[in-house]
Parts: sequence; C-alpha cells; structure tokens
Amino acid sequence: MSIALIVLSVVLAAMIGGFLWFYYYSRTPAWGESETRKAMLNLLVVVGPIFGMHYRPPRPEPPTISTPGPDSTAPPHGAVVPPADGRPQP
Repeated sequence: MSIALIVLSVVLAAMIGGFLWFYYYSRTPAWGESETRKAMLNLLVVVGPIFGMHYRPPRPEPPTISTPGPDSTAPPHGAVVPPADGRPQP
C-alpha cells in the first residue's frame, strides 16, 4: 500500500509541476508565436463545435474621428473665471 501511495504522490507532483511550468511558459512571447500553439488552436476550432463551443473572431474596433479642440482661450459661455491678480471679488 505504501508503494502505491509513493507512486501516486510522485505522479501528482509531476502533474502539478508540469502544469506550473506550462502556465509560466504560456505567458512568454515564445509561446505566443509557436507552431504548437497555432496547432492547438486549430484543433480546438475543429473539436469545439462538437461540445457547443464556437470560435468567433473578435469584433473590430469601431472607427472614430477625433479633431483638435478649439484654438481660442476664451472661457466657455457661462463660466466664471476669477481675476488673474488673485484678489477676491466683492
């Protein structure tokens, strides 16, 4: 019984170690550009619909148009600006 417990403990430790190694490796640029990652993604795209998971590519960002603000330094209508000399107004 103790030999089986030792063997199972070693197997469990190897599985946890392999998972942690892959977790940290999957966050590197080498994994992001690897052929293995691309092959796994293609496999998931093929097998996923069998289990109800469908790959949908991300939606493109909507185009926006931004223009520079007005060049005038006048305050907007209705704004109260204190005097430049720092004295309080009566």
